[in-house]
Amino acid sequence: MGTFSDHQPMFVEVETTTYCNRRCDYCPNSIFDRGLRQNEVRMPEDLFHKIVSDLGRNNFCNQFSPHNYGEPLADPRMPDLLRLARKEMPLARIALYTNGDFLTLDLFHELGKSVDAFVVTQHGEKMPRGVREIMDRYDGSPPRLRYKTAQQIKANASNRAGLIPLQVQRRKSCGVVMNELHINAHGQLILCCEDYLAQKVFGNIKDMSVEEAWTMPERMRVHRGNVRGEFAMEQCRSCGFGRF
Repeated sequence: MGTFSDHQPMFVEVETTTYCNRRCDYCPNSIFDRGLRQNEVRMPEDLFHKIVSDLGRNNFCNQFSPHNYGEPLADPRMPDLLRLARKEMPLARIALYTNGDFLTLDLFHELGKSVDAFVVTQHGEKMPRGVREIMDRYDGSPPRLRYKTAQQIKANASNRAGLIPLQVQRRKSCGVVMNELHINAHGQLILCCEDYLAQKVFGNIKDMSVEEAWTMPERMRVHRGNVRGEFAMEQCRSCGFGRF
């Protein structure tokens, strides 16, 4: 396999589990049952290995994150998966997005061997106990950890392509998805991070290389249209950001 033909994705997001322990009203998990434990789907480890190996062989040096709508630290395999990702992608910036509910000081130190950045968002009324322990240990400034509150997230929330009932400013064009790859727990290459229900699937990453996924003619046609504001997908026409 060769290298990325034009430019690398700026972001690659890979969902290892569909399960999330929270049901935030600004997330589709509060409406649909995809994120429930009884419906959990975990990405097979060999498929995750294939993805990070493909990226590593392409000298991937941008951001990789193991999440979509599941909570990554609810996946007990996460420390091992991140070690594997770091081994296969030594040049990548690995960023872990988490609600912090499962994070502890010991786990923070363990994951820190593989992770370049932690982005922790508090979705409840109180800071999770483990996060508080980390904050106290580092006098409120843990290395490589950025902390957000739910209010900060809500301030510019997405309607998730029309799934969340928000008053939003519709997009006039969208260049974000032109620069990203999103792979859900089933291995499906989906439209973008807003495509919660996988309404547009370009194929399955188990059947193609990451480079083939990135340069897929159909995907490029859709996303080039989005850049021009020529939205072919209804979910793109419905997508926007607003304020609660």
